[in-house]
Amino acid sequence: MTANFKSLNRFDQGALIAGGLSILLSFFSSYVRVSYSGGGVVKGVSAGTSAWTSYATFGMLLIVAATAVVATRIFASSALPEGVPWNLVAVAASALGTVLIILRALTAGGGGFGVNVGPGWSGWVLFVTAIALTVCTAKLFKGSGEKLPELNKDTPSAG
Repeated sequence: MTANFKSLNRFDQGALIAGGLSILLSFFSSYVRVSYSGGGVVKGVSAGTSAWTSYATFGMLLIVAATAVVATRIFASSALPEGVPWNLVAVAASALGTVLIILRALTAGGGGFGVNVGPGWSGWVLFVTAIALTVCTAKLFKGSGEKLPELNKDTPSAG
């Protein structure tokens, strides 16, 4: 089944746009910025890194996976195995990925003596787009009628 982007519901559109923007923003070197504004010979030095560092890499891979699941579900649903709650997979991946990229940027390191470490402009925008992806996938899950897997507590234990 082929789908026209304009014919998709707003949460499908939102998830694709937010996921694509998140992936694009992850490559900018302003995800985490380190700046030194101390005195002496060196004044006003700053550097940054992209979101593909430390455990934010795993978070970004989850964001990419969530976006791919949404796109595949929309444009090539026959390629996905039946019986798997794909909207739930997208919500879980985007939520965990969002938490990881936010935590990494906010806990990147300490400052002191004129050194400031924290999210840069692309980091803050990445937070917004990743949260938007999570919200859209959550709305898609809610509207899909998929259910959370049942945990069977009556199953006898092996042993």
